[in-house]
Amino acid sequence: MPEKTKELSLRYPSPYEIVDGCLHKKVNEKNHTYSRKLCNFTPKIISEITLDDGAVDTKRLKLGGEHSSGRTLPEIEIAGAELASFNWLIERWGADCVLEPGTTVKDSVRHAIQLTAVDADKKTLFAVTGWKKIDDGWKYLLPNDSECDVKLPGKLSRYEKASEWSEQDLSTVWFMTDEFLFAPKEITLTLLAFTFLSPLNEFLHQANCEPKFVLFLLGHTGTRKSTLAALFLSFFGRFSASDLPLSFRDTANSIMHHAFSLKDVLTCIDDYHPGSRQEEAKLNATAQAVMRGYGDRIGKGRLKSDSSPMESRPPQGNAIVTAEFAPNIGESGTARYFPLELKSGDVNLENLSIFQREAENGTLRRCMFAYTEWIRQTFLKDDDTKKQFVKTLKQSFEFYRDEFMKSKIRCHGRVPENVAWLLIGMSFFLLFMESHEIISVEESRQTMDEFKNCVYELAKKQSNSIEQDRPSHVFIQKLYSLLESGQAVVIGRDNFDGYTPIGFIGYEDSDYFYLISDAAHKAVRKFCEEQGETFSISKNGLIKALAEEKLIETGDKNTKVIKVGTKTIRVIVLKKREANAIADMYG
Repeated sequence: MPEKTKELSLRYPSPYEIVDGCLHKKVNEKNHTYSRKLCNFTPKIISEITLDDGAVDTKRLKLGGEHSSGRTLPEIEIAGAELASFNWLIERWGADCVLEPGTTVKDSVRHAIQLTAVDADKKTLFAVTGWKKIDDGWKYLLPNDSECDVKLPGKLSRYEKASEWSEQDLSTVWFMTDEFLFAPKEITLTLLAFTFLSPLNEFLHQANCEPKFVLFLLGHTGTRKSTLAALFLSFFGRFSASDLPLSFRDTANSIMHHAFSLKDVLTCIDDYHPGSRQEEAKLNATAQAVMRGYGDRIGKGRLKSDSSPMESRPPQGNAIVTAEFAPNIGESGTARYFPLELKSGDVNLENLSIFQREAENGTLRRCMFAYTEWIRQTFLKDDDTKKQFVKTLKQSFEFYRDEFMKSKIRCHGRVPENVAWLLIGMSFFLLFMESHEIISVEESRQTMDEFKNCVYELAKKQSNSIEQDRPSHVFIQKLYSLLESGQAVVIGRDNFDGYTPIGFIGYEDSDYFYLISDAAHKAVRKFCEEQGETFSISKNGLIKALAEEKLIETGDKNTKVIKVGTKTIRVIVLKKREANAIADMYG
């Protein structure tokens, strides 16, 4: 009944009027004024919504009205750009809502509707999480915000902000690292560091050192990897192993679209587990898209209908990927993730259940609320404080990266950066706990030293994984497998009698393999395909990689001309000593 009264009180400004429940327009023709019927209903704008998706602002309109029969029209929401077309009218309000004939009728009804906007509610709806400067202050956005309206679709709506916290919440979280440890310390601490790194992404981005990796949680079925991921996501909402936000069953485009919306929070892309070779190729392509998206923080270039560029939409938060085994995505893909391996029995189910109950009760969300409020009040009070905060983050990143590089651990160029980001996450978590007197300065220092040792050891393992995925190392591993199985054959250089057997790819002596480049490259690529793996590097790219790593003898070119019998041929001269060392490393 109140809504009916509200509808009946609607008044349109001149030249529009309501006659018998229908929208009319006063028309003056040849000094004669009459009332022209436009439609048999009276529409209006109830609210004007500015939708901020983190890249662009778009307008949406909530419409309401009344049919001339007295029927209240349901409130509907349409894009602002749809208003003038009226393609929404029959679909949303029914065929009995009739526009009168005439070339100007639609434009007149649209005009009348827009004139009601002066009395409409105006609000902003955020379709993105994380830090945003609103008016003169910074706000950390999540659904259930008491001041800002944040709405995410589907399972993403499980992200939820707490509104209060207590010191007991913080103490409980600290116990996760100490008295009630539910997983090996290097796994628990790394997940915790990654979690508390996530709200720093906005300011690390401003410092030009935004995290560019994902955390890979590896383990066979039953190791509770999805359960662990859900527990740490519970710092940002209500999650369980069965309702994680993203999955490898989603399309790559869908995952990357949501990855942009999930700014400054942690998410999970669950269940890399191909069931067939065909599915493995598909999931590997998705994994490659995820690694490059998070590893480069560059969105796909797209054009609008007028050929002008659209706003880029790269991932803006951090992601955990759960998988039964690492995907076959090559050296560069492997360098974009940091692996944590769970083995059977690693998780203490009794202790895990304690923190699952705490997550259900909101303890973890309240701790994250306290953390983001601490960041806002401590580092974002004004522009000068924020600038110093960004500068400090940059300095911390460079310090931790350079300190790791001094350890002389042989690694891919990305590994020191991954270590630095994790150490930043842990350092801010510990500083936060210190500032609320949950832990002492000494406890903080001891934990930081312990975590540094853990993450350095994990980095060594990561470096070995990257080495194993180097195209040059893959080539040598597969080459040796082919030679040992007899699927490829090399002939003694000094014993060549002019006969070349099936599978022939070159020659050898005690120090070198003399490989015919086309034959050797083709044999390895075919072998990889038969095993459901990819070997996408070109022949010339492979030769260049072997030369850069000093695995082959080079002259004026990366290949050399040799004489075998009466023939002169150009070959790859692969050093046996170095090749044997690589084969033994993975053997």
